[in-house]
Amino acid sequence: MNQTELAPGVWHLEEDYRVYCTLVQGKDLAVLWDTGQGKQDLAAYLAERVRTPYLVCNSHGHADHIGGNFRFSGVYAHPADWPLLEAHAHMTGRDWHAAPLEAGMSADLGGRRVKVVSLAGHTRGSVGLLLEDEGLLLAGDGLNPTLLMLGPEAGSFAQLRTTLEAVEQLPFERYLASHAPRPIAKAQVGVHLRHLDQIRWEEPSHPGPYGPRVGRSLYKEKGGRSVILFDRGLLEREP
Repeated sequence: MNQTELAPGVWHLEEDYRVYCTLVQGKDLAVLWDTGQGKQDLAAYLAERVRTPYLVCNSHGHADHIGGNFRFSGVYAHPADWPLLEAHAHMTGRDWHAAPLEAGMSADLGGRRVKVVSLAGHTRGSVGLLLEDEGLLLAGDGLNPTLLMLGPEAGSFAQLRTTLEAVEQLPFERYLASHAPRPIAKAQVGVHLRHLDQIRWEEPSHPGPYGPRVGRSLYKEKGGRSVILFDRGLLEREP
């Protein structure tokens, strides 16, 4: 398990190649943000290093972020993504359980407050964790430099726009994405937002890992770029 302390008490944990979970430690309580693919025993890892109680939260319901849920007795996730947790449990033959994780919920970890914010778009139940005192947002896959809007669980572009506009008003300077090793500047959110004004379907030159019905839109501006991969029907999807 590769670990990098990006701020005092904030560790980015590489559970597998470019699959990150994040541990936020307060004096009285900690938060584990995502459980990865389940290839490594994060529960045992935390047992050796965390001396306080901790909460386990899913940024969203995709398998590479909930795969280790079965190792924990209690997990929080947004109800809109519970069907993804249920489908993964059915596929793996494991039971699933989750308590609601809703935008607006907050916790005092002891010397550090955290707040849940909506990042709906990548999935309808995507959420982030705002560490306002550190100017840091844990964003899961909701704000990746390459945004994936795939499958029936993805929101609409209208929903994504609402999310990005709201995120621009939040008090942070940088964010952590679940497939990036280092913090990303908040300015990337604005790049994505401007991309939505010029989103277009580009036929893939060859079937990629997401199949032939997935298009790619690329937007560039001075000092920034945004890539969005999306299903063909997303441009017509209702909000």
